[in-house]
Amino acid sequence: MKLKTVIILFIACLFSANVFAQGFNSYKYDFYLGIGASNLMADVCAPTNTNKLAWVKFFNTIGIIGNTGLRYKFSERQSANLNLSLGQLYAKDPTKDPDYQNAGRKINTFFTEITGRYEYMVVKEQKKKTVYRMLGESFLKNLNIPTYLFIGAGGVFNTGKFTQTTANGHDILNEQYSNFSFIIPFGVGFKTRLTNTSHLNLEVGLRFAFSDKIDHGENGWYDQYQFITFNYVKKLKSNKNGLPKF
Repeated sequence: MKLKTVIILFIACLFSANVFAQGFNSYKYDFYLGIGASNLMADVCAPTNTNKLAWVKFFNTIGIIGNTGLRYKFSERQSANLNLSLGQLYAKDPTKDPDYQNAGRKINTFFTEITGRYEYMVVKEQKKKTVYRMLGESFLKNLNIPTYLFIGAGGVFNTGKFTQTTANGHDILNEQYSNFSFIIPFGVGFKTRLTNTSHLNLEVGLRFAFSDKIDHGENGWYDQYQFITFNYVKKLKSNKNGLPKF
């Protein structure tokens, strides 16, 4: 029985290594497309506790976004990524929450963000699920969630509307504005395979912006925002010139 187990493992490992090598050499590019949500941390809807470093208020700081991009894998663990995100950055002062500032302010902006990123796989995808099944081991015991970390640089341009109202609902400010900022994106992503050439991807990241005017206000602290996105990812082959073949 032990000899049979060793033989099965040896054959499966050789097969898996060959498939993985062929897959890596053939599919060095990923194209992805997805949707998600943004969370703006700025002067509008800021907590009254100034020591609070992060906050989310579902109906007051959440916007809708979409993103797409192209990833190039230059090793088994390392990738370069060019990402485009479009969508909404939104914030509104709550009216009946003492934990947040209430100055009657609201911003609703459309943003365009372009970033270049470096990604590193801290948990690689396993290629031995068939082996585990053959040996009778459980799925949970060998559960594998490919995980990567990313960091990069880029810029975000947003344009929209800032309003401030009095307690009786009359506008005292109603201004259109725009702003550009350099940003540093960083975060973590998770993958799950659908087929040999496609998978789903969940990504959570923060954008450190070098601007205090994303929400049109200034208080001496840089505005920040986060994304959570769900992406469909398709592996692409390379053409003779080494470029992705769509």
